[in-house]
Amino acid sequence: MALLVTAGLVVMLALGHLNAASQVAGVIGTVLAAVALMVSVAAFFRTGSGSVRRVRGGSIAVGGDANGAALGDGAQVTGPASLPRPGAIAGTGQTDVESGPDGVAVGGDANDAALGKRSKRTRS
Repeated sequence: MALLVTAGLVVMLALGHLNAASQVAGVIGTVLAAVALMVSVAAFFRTGSGSVRRVRGGSIAVGGDANGAALGDGAQVTGPASLPRPGAIAGTGQTDVESGPDGVAVGGDANDAALGKRSKRTRS
């Protein structure tokens, strides 16, 4: 299609119809710009069908579950491993996690975890 339009414009130029070729090129350019704008707006507002994970960490950011984890300076977890909470389905849904300076952010479950500086979790 583009080749056909280009060929038509070249023929118009060769025949000396400069004014008409200029007007046609202007209309084509305007239509293409409008289509590009619509595509970019649609892409901007489109939501993904799968899970979306955005993890931004100033200090610590976890996009999923942190069950039984030790997160932070000097954090300690002692004892047997923790089990995920009953009925939890890991890795589903959309996650958008951001932590600030010296912060801890978890996008999923943080069951039985030690979060933050010098935090401790002891389990026997």
